[in-house]
This record gives sequence, C-alpha cells and structure tokens, in this order.
Amino acid sequence: MQWRGKIWTGIAGIFIGDLIGLPLGGLTGFIAGALLGHYFLDAPDEKAADEEAFQAYRQRQGRFIFHVMALGAKLAKADGPINQLERDHVDRLMRQQFRLNDRGRSDAIRIWNQVKDSSEPFEQYVTAFNDAFGKERYQVNNMMDLLFSIAAADGRLNPREEELLLRAAHTFRISRMQYDRIKQRFFHAPPPKSATYNPLDPHYAILGVAYSDSIDTIKQKYRTLAMRWHPDKVAATGASLEAQRHAKEKFQQIKDAYEQVMLHKQNPYKKL
Repeated sequence: MQWRGKIWTGIAGIFIGDLIGLPLGGLTGFIAGALLGHYFLDAPDEKAADEEAFQAYRQRQGRFIFHVMALGAKLAKADGPINQLERDHVDRLMRQQFRLNDRGRSDAIRIWNQVKDSSEPFEQYVTAFNDAFGKERYQVNNMMDLLFSIAAADGRLNPREEELLLRAAHTFRISRMQYDRIKQRFFHAPPPKSATYNPLDPHYAILGVAYSDSIDTIKQKYRTLAMRWHPDKVAATGASLEAQRHAKEKFQQIKDAYEQVMLHKQNPYKKL
C-alpha cells in the first residue's frame, strides 16, 4: 500500500483546515487531505504496482509452463512415439491445472511439438529449468510431480523414462529417498532400499538390471536389448525414418550404459 500521498496531503489538510476554520480543523483537514491523497496520488500508483506484479506473475507462470511442456515432450518421446494416453494427459494438465485458454493451449502445443522433434538433449532443458527455478524448491518439486505424471500416463515406467527422471532429480538436487517417495505415488513402487543417489542408477535402469545381478546376467540382458534395437535390424523391418532414428539413439544408450555398468562391476570400489 502506498502512503506517501496520504501523508503529504494529510499534512497539507491540517494547515488548510485550520486556515478556513473547519470544526476540529487540524484533524478534519488531515482526514480530508489523506482521502484526497489516496484517490488522486496513491491509488493510481497502487493500481500500477498491482498490475505490474500481476504481469510479472503471469510471465513467471508462462516460463514455468514452457519448461513443463519442453521437459514433458522429451520425456514422453523417450520410449518411442508419443501415444494418445500421453497426449490426453497433457491436455488435461493444460485445461485443469494450468487453466489455459484456447490461445494458451495452442502456444503450449506448439512448444511441445517443436521440442519433441528437436535435436537438443533432455539434459539441456533440465539445466535451463534448474537455472530459472532451482532456488524455488516448491517449483522444483512441482516439476518432478508433473514429469512423473506424464511418465505414468500410459500406466508403465519405461527404463529410458526412468533414466531421464533420475538425471533430472540429480540436477535438481532431489535426494534418492525423495525421488522414490514421488515414484511410489505414481507407480506404487516397493519401499526404497537406498536413500542416496548413485550416478550409475540411470545406466542400470536402461539395462533393466539390478546392482546384485551377476556379470553373466548383465551380459545376457545387454545382448538381448542390443539385438532388439540394432539400427540395421530395425531398418530391415521397413520402419519409418523416425523409428530408425529412435532405434539408433536407443542402441547407443544401451551400449553406453553397458560399458559403464561393466566398468563398475569390474572395479566396484572406483570412485564415481
């Protein structure tokens, strides 16, 4: 609330009230002057300040929605073409949670489509969000909830999706215990056994193996996944160019994950 106009015009009102002989001149003059100061000086400033604050809030909210759509698009695309369940869920978010009008939804969908087909990696958008909102922990937690809801839209958590969620949690400085608690809400996962984040978690998730699995088990799992996602094999099926590109990316992720897991298995005490 603005006070400067009320005070100065109130003081002026004291002298004017005494000068023209109003009943209780000083007090009456101060009240009258303060009212005039409010309506003609302070009120316009308060309105302008309120409008500026509202515009700043809307811009901030718009930036948050941009990051939701960008990260959500990359996450939804991680396990292959985006399906109708995922599209329907995002539409509900736009309508029910963010209360976007037709123009707002159109803008959000345009962001979604541009990002899902872009070459920039998921981590680039994670870093951008963290730079903008990392100090606002409620916004960070809100983002993780939204990303989990998108991952759960089709009823299952793909290993590639979990890899991205783990990477996001690491960048957002979300503990493994907190991550697992969020996961439980969406996937009814068993109680967490570990409360610390391990940089190898995403690699084990990609291969679909556990830390306790033997090297032979991990090798067999790797061979199965590599054979399934080998680009030449996918191309031989007559798959679309988009599917072939996805297979190439997936094959490279599986290969990288296998190399990291085997390094850990062969030297488990090496500092990560």
